Amino acid sequence: MTETTKPTALASGGAPRSRPPLFKHPWRLAIVALGLLAVLNLGLLLLNKSDTSVVTKAGTLPATILSLQPTPEGIIRPQDTITVQLQTDLTGTLVLDGQEIPTNQLQKVPELGEVSYRPGPGKGLEQFPPGRHSVTVEYWLQTKPRPIHPGTYTWTFQVTA
Repeated sequence: MTETTKPTALASGGAPRSRPPLFKHPWRLAIVALGLLAVLNLGLLLLNKSDTSVVTKAGTLPATILSLQPTPEGIIRPQDTITVQLQTDLTGTLVLDGQEIPTNQLQKVPELGEVSYRPGPGKGLEQFPPGRHSVTVEYWLQTKPRPIHPGTYTWTFQVTA
């Protein structure tokens, strides 16, 4: 005959075991949660107050100029295009570093009031040289001849290689 072992009995009776607390130090958890909430609110506040407009200062452009590319103090590559979008009833010309760009080298879209220049072969510049440049847009009504003193706006930009 083989001996069979009896399973051990489960403990019963006695005092019930108390559960350990869910958090050992609840105040530490509260302090960390409040700190994270403060950082999150600060981040949201900074994002809300940041200036993401195309032109660095609101209102710096005359009402007659809708957009500029590059933006004032912007950075472009040597082959990029300079573009000014005027009101649709205006036309104009560009003056780069004191030299007016010949009209036959400009691209104009009269319906949009757009005047642009892109350097390239057969133009005054093959590409913009590195460094700081100044560009002036001179503009007037499309229905009138160019006046002696047209409206102007000047800004600078940087070319990097």
